[in-house]
Amino acid sequence: MAPAAENLFDALALAAERFGEAEFLVVGRRKEVLGFRALATAADAFGRALAGLGVAPGERVALSMTNQARWAVAAFAIARAGGVLVGVNTRLTPREVAHMIVLTRPKIWLLEETFLGKADAAAAIPTVLGACAENGIPPPRVVLRRTSDARHGGLLDWDEIAASGARLPALAPAADLAARAAESGFPELAGVAAILSTSGTTAAPKGVMLTHTGLLRLSRACAERQELRPGERFYSVGPFFHCSGYMHGLLANLQAGSTFFTTQKFGPEEACAVIAGEGITCYHGSIVPLQEIARLPGFDRARIPRFDRAWYSAPAVEMARLEALFGTRMCEVYGLTETGGNIAICRASDAVAMRHDSDGRPHAGVEVRIVDPATGRPLTDGTAGEICARGWNVMRGYFRDPAGTARAIDAEGWLHTGDQGVRLADGFIKFLSRLKDVIRVGGENLSPLEVEEVLMAHPGVREAAVVAEPHTRLGEVPVAFVVPAGPGAASEADLAAHCRGLLANFKVPARFILVEDLPRSSAVAGRVAKVRLREMLAAGAGERASA
Repeated sequence: MAPAAENLFDALALAAERFGEAEFLVVGRRKEVLGFRALATAADAFGRALAGLGVAPGERVALSMTNQARWAVAAFAIARAGGVLVGVNTRLTPREVAHMIVLTRPKIWLLEETFLGKADAAAAIPTVLGACAENGIPPPRVVLRRTSDARHGGLLDWDEIAASGARLPALAPAADLAARAAESGFPELAGVAAILSTSGTTAAPKGVMLTHTGLLRLSRACAERQELRPGERFYSVGPFFHCSGYMHGLLANLQAGSTFFTTQKFGPEEACAVIAGEGITCYHGSIVPLQEIARLPGFDRARIPRFDRAWYSAPAVEMARLEALFGTRMCEVYGLTETGGNIAICRASDAVAMRHDSDGRPHAGVEVRIVDPATGRPLTDGTAGEICARGWNVMRGYFRDPAGTARAIDAEGWLHTGDQGVRLADGFIKFLSRLKDVIRVGGENLSPLEVEEVLMAHPGVREAAVVAEPHTRLGEVPVAFVVPAGPGAASEADLAAHCRGLLANFKVPARFILVEDLPRSSAVAGRVAKVRLREMLAAGAGERASA
């Protein structure tokens, strides 16, 4: 058997040879359909166009776009030119987008004018250009995918740039270009395919560097665990700028030769129609889409007889309920952006107790140990502690943040996830909770510190603390405890409007609880006792978030 490709574009070229005109990517109800060979041809041409715009090995190219064929073409084109993809979350505000652009300093910014035909994505351009000027860095050249008749001066047109590629000279082999990435001035980028953002435990998102070899090996391993092969029909609404849509979706199905179905905007009616009409066999992503499909009037699992297995994270009792409703083997999975999106994953053939109440076994060559978070001492099986991972799937590090990298990865190469878990029998591991102060809202991670800093910028706020509250549909939502600067200095409506202008919608607190003071920890002088705040929520402080 020929060796597997270890560069993203080479993996696409190999898939094009193996699977030819077979369908690879289907968006919505066949709004877009892209075959393996067509994707390779388009990505090669667009890669030449990017090189023509000055994208050299190691240069970053930011991509702001919803799930669609152009996202896939652009992502593989960036690899073709030897560049590094910067996936930009389409839910970020202009201020948050500017942070990612300033952090990663891309040569090119590929941008969709409007997200889902409504959100004005182009409105972020002035903020981004202003932030670049303030930080003394060259602004990226903006290539705009126009979706309206609005005029935007000084920007390049996406379709014109894409069409130009076919007229440009062929490029050197993609693997050779990627190997020269250190020439960009950042030696740590040699072999890096993508920089994806993660909130972590700090106020500002970090840029996680993921390599070609790590992503491809991981996506092959996940495809094997999920039994993907030609003829399988895989459905996920995971966004491409996350590992969920990028590694688990695009890369795993590319290498397996299976067909990947996705959508730009989830709707349970469309999702159910696709799962039934397209004979979907496998699902991966958040639990929410399956819950909403099950709530559709007249839902009948007899319409989806081929829907055989699904992967997501949820309490065991909810997995059992959905398995009974769908007649589908429900399986757990565990990972984080710093590990390419996966550490461990169940097989559909595992015992039901393991599928529902563990996260499976780690991949071959990936080590997992449970340690005492205070001492770092390894713990015995069955004892809860911090999950640490080491192996080929661990990130290269955080881009332009060596101190953050050193805090996350110790001298022995162990990534400290900040998650609490336990090792079970036969090598299975189980995630229990987060040690990190991170709130997970419907599949999105947010840093409470980031929200707190935005609240503290309000003139009527003296102090703020943000904690998670359980939510039946989204899992968790942020709730803010706010100490006003004085009587009447801040109202809940004022605070909500302030946050909506500066934060993505999932980061805006579900409610604001005005208090005279915040509880303090006696163990650490001056630190807000967030445990006490959570206890106050559990005891009914304010009104509970709705379902």
